[in-house]
Parts: sequence; C-alpha cells; structure tokens
Amino acid sequence: MTHGCILLVDDEPILRLTLGNDLSEEGYEVTCASDGAEGLRLIQTRSFDVALLDLKLPKVDGLTLLHGFKTANPQGLAIMMTAYGTIQSAVTAMKTGATDYLLKPFPSEELLTLLRGLLAQRKGRQVREGESDRVRRFGDLIYVSEPMARIADLLATVAQSDATVLIQGETGTGKELAARAIHHASERRDHSLITVACAAIPETLLEAELFGHEKGAFTGAIRERKGRFELAHRGTVFLDEVADLGPAVQAKVLRVLQEKEFERVGGTQTIKVDVRVISATRRRLEDEVVAGRLREDLFYRLKVIPVTLPPLRDRKEDILPLAEHFLEKYARPLGKDIQGISPEACRHLLAYHWPGNVRELEASIQRAVTLTKNPVLASDDMPLEGVPAPSNHVSVPAQPLMDAIRETERRYLQEVLRSVGGQKQRAAEILGISRKTLWKKLKQLGLE
Repeated sequence: MTHGCILLVDDEPILRLTLGNDLSEEGYEVTCASDGAEGLRLIQTRSFDVALLDLKLPKVDGLTLLHGFKTANPQGLAIMMTAYGTIQSAVTAMKTGATDYLLKPFPSEELLTLLRGLLAQRKGRQVREGESDRVRRFGDLIYVSEPMARIADLLATVAQSDATVLIQGETGTGKELAARAIHHASERRDHSLITVACAAIPETLLEAELFGHEKGAFTGAIRERKGRFELAHRGTVFLDEVADLGPAVQAKVLRVLQEKEFERVGGTQTIKVDVRVISATRRRLEDEVVAGRLREDLFYRLKVIPVTLPPLRDRKEDILPLAEHFLEKYARPLGKDIQGISPEACRHLLAYHWPGNVRELEASIQRAVTLTKNPVLASDDMPLEGVPAPSNHVSVPAQPLMDAIRETERRYLQEVLRSVGGQKQRAAEILGISRKTLWKKLKQLGLE
C-alpha cells in the first residue's frame, strides 16, 4: 500500500531520478514529467495527493501548473521547488495555493520529513471534518455530483477504445467538452481533433467541408482542398448537432464509419482515413429515424456507445463549484481581485433552474465579473430571469409558527448540504454562519 500519489515535475533529469527513487523507496507512488505541458496533461487525466513542481519549467511555467493542479485537486498538497528563491516568488506561490516552498538544492530527507508532516496533518483534518467529497475534474468537465462522476468514469473508459460515441444532452450541458475530454485521454491525443458544427454549415457546402473537393468540382473550386475527415487522419472528428446532416452527407458519413474511405467532391480517387468519430445532438435521434430524417443504419453506427449528459438542474451540487471556477477564470485576465460569491448570491444561483445549463451559468458569472465593482459577487450582480418571486398570497397556517419555522429551516439546511455534497464548512460559508453554529443547528433539528 502506497503512502500517496505524487506528481514530480522538473526539467532536471538527475533531480527527477534521485527524488523519484527516494520517494518510491519511502512508499510513495511517483509519476514524473519533464516539462509543464506534460505535467498539465497528467493532471487532467488522473488525481494526485501531492505535486512537487519546479518554478521554472519549459513550455508551461510552474505557477500556471500550480494553478492547474489546485483546480483539479483542491485538497491536494503542492510544494514548489526552485533555485531562484526570492521572497516575492514564495509569496506568489503561496497565494496561488502552494502548501510549502523548497529552495534547491535540498536533501531528500528534508522533503520526506516535510511530506510526512503535511500528509499526517491532512489525514487528521479529513478525519475531524468527515470530508468525503471534493471537486473533481475530467478534461474541462468540473463536478462533485455522483451523476457526473459516473459520466466521467464512462468517458475515461470509452477513451481507451476507438468505438464511435454519441453524446446526447440539452444545449449547454457540455457535449463538446465531453468530446474533447475523450480525445485528450485517448491514444489519439497527439493528433488533431477536428470539430464540425453541422448546423452552422449550409447543406450545399457541408459535403465539401467534410470530404474536400477537387479543382473545378464546382464554381469557385479553384484549387484542390482537403476536407475535415482527411485533415483528422489518425485523430478524431467531432460532429456537433449530427441530426442536421442532409441525406447525401449521411450516406458518405456512413461509408466512412463502415469502410474508413471516401472520395472528394468531384473526385474519383478513393481516400483511406483512420479517424474516430464522436457525435453530439440535443435531439432524440430515435425520433429523427422515425420521422425519416436520419438513416436507420447511420443511427446504429453513430450510437455504438451512447452518453447522456444530465441538465444542470439535475445536478445542483455542481452549480457552486462551477460558479467558483468561472469566477476565477474570468477575474484573473481582468486583474480583478474578487474574493468569492456572497451567501445570498449562492442561494440565488441554487434557486434558479438554468434552462441554458452550464453555458448559461458561465455567461452569468462572466457578466457579473466584468461589470461588478464589489469585492464579492452579490445577487444583484447576477439578475436571473425566472427565479421565483416571493408570493403575496397569505394562507392560513396549518401548524404552530415555531414548528413551521423549524420545518422550513430543516428543509433549507438539507438542500444546502445536498448542493455542496455534504461539505459542512462550505455549507456554513453559504449560510453565513460558523461551522460550530451549523453543527448546533443540525443537532437541534435532528439532522446530525
């Protein structure tokens, strides 16, 4: 049994070898990377307990990598290593989320002692707080809810094969993000992912876009042009809104799926391609088949592995983690030091039904971050259409006032706890009370 999983990112081969061996002998599972880009890829494909990151790295710098690690592993421990030690770089690293800071060269025993202490502290803290849930990430999909955890597990499994995938879900649920996550976790990650917005390209042009054309194939075809399938050779083609394909294009897509070949528009030469096809739709393809708008044989080829992304209203636990992620995403480029989201605004976000799903949530947070002059996002920064207004109707109470208040309080506490996956510290922050007060209320209401 290992003591924990460690990501070690440093461009010095000797240091990677020495530290890697010493950590492995101590009982840690160590994964090494020689540059920041490789480190980011590893962070996106698996979770780590500890990250040992050099501050000066090729391709992606250490602070950017630190930010990526803390986003993907909020409870993870990050230790920065550098030969360029300054007070300012240490302060910057700690503000970004580093747990500690080591100046090179340092003896391995110093690092091992530090790790033992930090991991022991974290283990004790988790036992005390009963922490079981945390923000997780697969590619750019961010979640804490169990429905999305199951989806992420399915996507990770699917990524290891070349099977055709059909991603279904309402507009804004993250279908393209799921497709990208599959591609980047697959063996095709080093080759192109070509996205085709089928609904945005006129049917008369879509065939040439997908399969290319020969010179003189039609008016305006002044030179030979490769299509999307040819450009994606050895990679992945993502057909967004695949239900909008016309009959002629459907036949050629079916041939690519079955035979891995096609001809360009106006051409006679058969072109062989090795591509994986991932498609997405907001419609029920079964209904399109019944209506005669989609070939039944193409339907079965597209839907080898179906994945359905749940709407945001069915995974409310993810609303606040996503909102915080978007807050950080848009505040940083604007140079705004926004500390977070107010408890009232959190309740505002949780009360909304989000018909536009994650895309609408992102747009709302982006607008709020751009326009606010407050140090903390307030509900006034995020006007949401459709949030139920308080009712003016007064009904005769069916129970004593104190009992009604206790019942309302009990239901509300249950909803807040559910929305944050049972994390009491986060629930207390949303409610605007201390953790001790929350514990007392839960005990009084029979919820503890």
